[in-house]
Amino acid sequence: MSVGVSIKPLTASDGGIYRALMLRAYSEHPEAFTSTFEERAGKPVDWWTKRLTDPTTVTLGAFDATEALIGSARLEAFQRARERHKVALAAVYVMKDYANRGIGRRLVEEALGASRRMNAVEIMNLTVTADNLPAVRLFSRMGFQTFGREIRAERSEGAYFDRLSMWRPVSADYIA
Repeated sequence: MSVGVSIKPLTASDGGIYRALMLRAYSEHPEAFTSTFEERAGKPVDWWTKRLTDPTTVTLGAFDATEALIGSARLEAFQRARERHKVALAAVYVMKDYANRGIGRRLVEEALGASRRMNAVEIMNLTVTADNLPAVRLFSRMGFQTFGREIRAERSEGAYFDRLSMWRPVSADYIA
């Protein structure tokens, strides 16, 4: 249960805590992200703050009862004229200590709500590492459908990881 957890958009003042959270994510689940810990650790707080203030994105944070940032999800609006009806869900992460409490589900629900408030957005896309079964199950339960699999999408230390492409309408009345 995610009692005592609040979900809200992150702002420029959250750059430092967002950086710390995401570096933890890259460290705990290196296979789940395209970027590596080393690539992102070299980015200054200003780089993270700029991501939070980009008007084409919304980054949501999950905060525990003590107001510590424990999870996040990021929406990135497509910019090309023919793709502006889509938004990408990225960087969904909840700290291991808070896993299996419904926080990931709440983050995705809030992301869907935020995308409904964006101008003319109809579809949410995402990619997920194919063998990240908890994430694949969460997204599937939330109505996302797989429309492709990229074989050997990423390579790390000699191992390859496939990525699934998933989508769903952002419509509140959509039932998978």
